[in-house]
This record gives sequence, structure tokens and C-alpha cells, in this order.
Amino acid sequence: MKRLLARWVFPVDQPPIERGVVEIVDGVISDVAPLNGQPDADTTDLGDVAIIPGLVNAHAHLEFSSLDSPIEPALPFTGWIGRLLAHRRERTSSLSQFIHAGVREVATSGTSLVGDIVTGDWSPDCVPGDGASMVAFRELIGLLPDQSAAQLDLAKQHIADCRAVEKTEQRILLPAISPHAPYSVSPELFHELIDLARTEAVPLCIHLAETQAELQLLESGTGEFFDMLTRFDLWRDGTIPKGTRPMDYLQPLAKLPHALIAHGNYLADDEIDFLANRPNIATVFCPRTHAFFGHANHPWERLLDAGATVCIGTDGRSSNPDYSLWAELKFLARSSAADRMPQILDAGTLRGATALGQAKKTGTITLGKRADLTVISLNESTANDPWMALFATKSKPVTTIVMGSEIETPRS
Repeated sequence: MKRLLARWVFPVDQPPIERGVVEIVDGVISDVAPLNGQPDADTTDLGDVAIIPGLVNAHAHLEFSSLDSPIEPALPFTGWIGRLLAHRRERTSSLSQFIHAGVREVATSGTSLVGDIVTGDWSPDCVPGDGASMVAFRELIGLLPDQSAAQLDLAKQHIADCRAVEKTEQRILLPAISPHAPYSVSPELFHELIDLARTEAVPLCIHLAETQAELQLLESGTGEFFDMLTRFDLWRDGTIPKGTRPMDYLQPLAKLPHALIAHGNYLADDEIDFLANRPNIATVFCPRTHAFFGHANHPWERLLDAGATVCIGTDGRSSNPDYSLWAELKFLARSSAADRMPQILDAGTLRGATALGQAKKTGTITLGKRADLTVISLNESTANDPWMALFATKSKPVTTIVMGSEIETPRS
């Protein structure tokens, strides 16, 4: 048993608790309450910290963990894709090495659960036996008809492989699938993968409404994506019917229990309205990647106000300096009104767990939930308001707890 005392405890689904105690038994939260009197000998006083639910990074590409800085220039987007693919081809170390480093980085920066897009010769052996839990989204690409069967087989094998090693004592590995994007997956394969996700009850993620160039390809079959696909001999007339919109991809997702759209930077008003009535489809906002590409204002606030599910991701080091979800939340909080702070923390914890199909087990500090927690040093903030103290400039993660096991973060 562990009893942890903090200046503030943020359950997320209820108001912050001053001088709160979180009790953990066998990796599960057994109690959370204000301290009554003085701490006893079984209670560890963590001092000037906040305990929040373990951060959930709903969208990452951990295979790029070796990059010291994002791949530049960012534009044009298809040029950036070409540079990313060249980097992938030129790597000499094993994929397992990159994944291990990425899992370690997310865990030591406060994240207890990550939704990772996996590619290449990835297998469950790439994932370390401890550290952050993972929902592994197998990336699937097939724009031409003769590619679909192989991609479906790959998806089925991925689900079986993950389920064979689903849980260890210190982390969880769960299967998911990711038809990459409208410009890389044919509509027919997309619908087949939707059916597979529904049959196998696994989450599905697609990059959608990410760029204006993507919308142009869907609408008219022209623009920089048309040029790129033509160069790669991947474009055929009628591959994507003209007049297609992101809505045409959102509607099939409605039949899935857990679907994610990565980015959603350019959703139309009616698409936002559609998502407002379908909380099973989460929009994953990646704030610093969004800024790196210089996109127009993201509709995350409009989505929240409409009642849609919004969660947060880091994307990859190919477009972001690191995998710190806490840095994403603070980046967002700096440019947001104070009354958005509870929503921002919710998006970085419970909503991410919801999107990844784990809300019944984690995402809040509640009796019976898995003990996935993040300890945030408040660095002696003088703010009386708990939210201002939590998101103060110097606040930072110091310990991540995954299934009751502690992972300390670097002190520098």
C-alpha cells in the first residue's frame, strides 16, 4: 500500500482537493480524500506538488525519437513528407531502439499511456516491458486496389500479435489500427478497416482534415498531393471521387466505439456539428506541431463548446521538439483563458483515455481506477488558485506512476 500526500490533487472529474491523499493498493486507487489531521507514518508527504491523473498522449510517432529537432522546412507539406520518408530510409539503428527510447521519453515526461502509430517491422518485442502503457496503432497504407488484401492481413496479424502479449506487471500493450490518411488509403480499404475495427473492437485512428492541400485533393483531385501521388505512380482517375470531403470519412467512423481523427485542423462547421453529437469520435489536437506547420487557428475550443471529444497528442519529433505532453498542455494554457484550464487538463488525461478505449480503467483519480498518476512539482508557486499553480511557468512533472510503479523524471 502507498499513501501519497500532495498540496493539491486533481481528480479531473471533480474539483481539486487541497492537501489531498491518494491511496494505492496493488496498483489500483483504493482511496482519495483530503488529509484528516496530521499525516501518519504510512503516508508519504510529497510536498509542494500536484497529483494529476497520468497524462495520456493520444497521438505520437515514437519511431522518430532519435531526431534532435523537427524536419525542416515544414512547407510545402508534401515536401516535408518526402524528407520524412528519406529520414526513415536512411536510419541505420533498429526500430526497437527508437521505440524503446520513445517509450522511455514519454514516461519520464509524465505520460502513463500513449497512442503510438507503428510502422515497418514493428512488433510487440519493440516495446519495453516497463514504462508507459501503449495502444499501438498499426499504420496501413494502400491507395491502389491490389494493395488492400495485404494491408488487411497486416492489420489482422497486428491485432493477434498484440493480444498475445497484452499485459505485463508494469504496462499494458493494446492493439489498434490506423488507415493513414485519405490521400494514402483508398475509400474501399478504409471501409474494410472500419469493419475490421468494429469486429475486433479495437480503436481506429486516421489523419484527417490536416492540411488545405488534403482538402483540395479530396474536392478536385488537384494540387500538391496530386503531384506527389502522380510522381509515385499511385494516382488513378477516380481513386477518390471528386467532391469528397472529410465528412465522408467521419460518417463511417460513427459506427465505431472508439475512433480518433489526428489533427482535424480544417474541419467545416457541419463537421464540427457532426462530431458534437458523436463523442465516440475524438479529435486529437497536437498544439506544437500545429504551430510548427503554421496552420490557421485550430477549432478545439469550438469543438469543446459544442460538446465534442477533444484530446491532446504530441505527434512525432519530426514536427515537435519532444514527446512531453505536459509541454503541450502548458503551451495551450499560455494562450487560453483561465476558465479553459480544467478543460485542458481533462483533454490531456480523461479524454485521451476515453479516445483510446481506456476510460473505464484510467484517466481519473477515482476509487477502483488503475493507479496511473503524474506528480507535478509546483516549484513553490505562490498562486492561491490551484489551476494557476498547476499551469505556472515553472511547474513540471517529477514522477510518473504506471499501474502503481514509479518512474522518476530527469531532474534537470
